[in-house]
Amino acid sequence: MKYILIIIAAVLILTLTVPNLFAEGVDTKIEGTGKNKVEQTQPVVKGLPKGFASKETRKVKVATPKGIQEKEIIYYKNSLGMEFVEIPAGEFMMGSPSNEKDRSREEGPQHKVIITKSFYMASTEVTQKQYRAIMGKHSSKFKGKNKPVEQESWNEAVEFCKKLSQRDGVTYRLPTEAEWEYSCRAGTTTPFYTGNTISTEQANYNGNYTYGNGRKGTYRKKTISVGSYPANAFGLYDMHGNVWEFCQDWYGKYSSATATDASGPRSGSYRVSRGGGWFDDPGGCRSACRAGSTTSYRSSDLGFRLLRIK
Repeated sequence: MKYILIIIAAVLILTLTVPNLFAEGVDTKIEGTGKNKVEQTQPVVKGLPKGFASKETRKVKVATPKGIQEKEIIYYKNSLGMEFVEIPAGEFMMGSPSNEKDRSREEGPQHKVIITKSFYMASTEVTQKQYRAIMGKHSSKFKGKNKPVEQESWNEAVEFCKKLSQRDGVTYRLPTEAEWEYSCRAGTTTPFYTGNTISTEQANYNGNYTYGNGRKGTYRKKTISVGSYPANAFGLYDMHGNVWEFCQDWYGKYSSATATDASGPRSGSYRVSRGGGWFDDPGGCRSACRAGSTTSYRSSDLGFRLLRIK
């Protein structure tokens, strides 16, 4: 009886002092020592990839060259409430054909890109609420918790990725330019995932200008809440317009050769951004359109979205 009481007491002490040993579904990792010690406690939810707290399958409206359709999309949610979609491996033609309206030479030559591994892409641009939760503050011009964060530099976007990665115990980063265009196109070969033209009922851009046989629309002169328009066929929102989105790559010239898991040049002066913004005409929001800026540059039409490695 005495030995049984001793064992029970020992178990109680361990439970009180080392609770994570008895907490089912918790993966704890401690790195470093002293001031540099970082404790990462990541809930493990049965049936979900590590780092995701929940998943939901829902029917959403998607914009395609054939018009608006309904499609079932699985959305995974992380600890910050950010939703991600799994993007399958595959291949596509990157860049634009020589006869595409508003095309620049920097969009060619068109070349085949092979994406060998699937990944998770955030369904929307990072919002001001999400950015503030990790970084403590933001500098956005157009205030609104569900509007995209803007006026933060590429360097700050990378720092956000690092901090969220540390918090969740998984790897977040900016997408490569190839991953971004592949995700934007969602299987299409037209200038937009909406088809050969686009309207201000499908994206937030300067509606005083038109593309192809499109018509003039609304010029809002500001960002709007993310997810306000139909998604693309992958379930991603606002890949055209609202704000330009930082990519991981340095800006560089394309090669005509087939590229596998392309990641751009090793060095450069500017980082790539994609997608166009509220200030741009529709031609600047095309799937193949490219821009670049220094790593410290800030603008009210420049934000970012996250990629999460599987």
